[in-house]
Amino acid sequence: MSEAEAPLRSLILLLVAFHPSKQEVNCLNTCLRSLPATIGYAVVVNDYLPGEPIDLLAENADSWLCNSDNPGYGRAVNRLVKTLPNIPKYLGVLNTDLQWTKGTFATMTSWMDQNPDVVLAAPQILDPLGNEQKLCKRNPTVLGLLSRRFIPDWFKPGWLKRYDRWYVMADSSYDDQFDVPYLSGCCMVMQSKPFLQSGGFDERYFLYLEDADLTREMSLWGRCQHFSSAYVVHSWGRGNYKSLRLMVVNVQSAWRYFCKWGWTFW
Repeated sequence: MSEAEAPLRSLILLLVAFHPSKQEVNCLNTCLRSLPATIGYAVVVNDYLPGEPIDLLAENADSWLCNSDNPGYGRAVNRLVKTLPNIPKYLGVLNTDLQWTKGTFATMTSWMDQNPDVVLAAPQILDPLGNEQKLCKRNPTVLGLLSRRFIPDWFKPGWLKRYDRWYVMADSSYDDQFDVPYLSGCCMVMQSKPFLQSGGFDERYFLYLEDADLTREMSLWGRCQHFSSAYVVHSWGRGNYKSLRLMVVNVQSAWRYFCKWGWTFW
């Protein structure tokens, strides 16, 4: 879509694609086609191969960027933002494995208009069966990351299970709005001004914890909240649990995070 053709947007959803399946793209396209004229979307495709299913989204995108390499999640988003014909009041960052109902993002931006002290928000995140995904977290700790990634539930003593519940704010009512130190990057909506003034995503993170870092940066500008009156469905892959390479990337991200923000062990 050219700059002349692009309508004035209040929100642009930024989608980062890495070889999504045809089924995933079709589901996403259905959701994108239901967006009102005030909400658009832009796509960055990492490790792009011509003829991929993601090409279906190119025609109606406000911006379309293909990377021949995989520069990482945060760097890809930052590159995409620079290609936008106009910067809207709000930017959303989304995975491609999401689905939502009509009006979801209009509800979020309307609420954020009424609560200008909220600079970053995430909706309720459900799995495909409709169960809550406990993705609101405290700021990362060494124990929290080690427990959730390397220690199976059946092996955890009672105190560590209680710690895990504290870490993911499980005792907070996910049916309410509340402040969150670490929001999930699978679906975020933020005010564009503080996002840009803080430098966007820290590009030292290739993948993992870039969302924890961004939440912490944005919290210097205002409140970061879980918004319970809207939801998305997330088909969570948990790739770092299955891949040794991604596990190494995760450890590298944790090292960078703690070197930047200080080492918190529990």
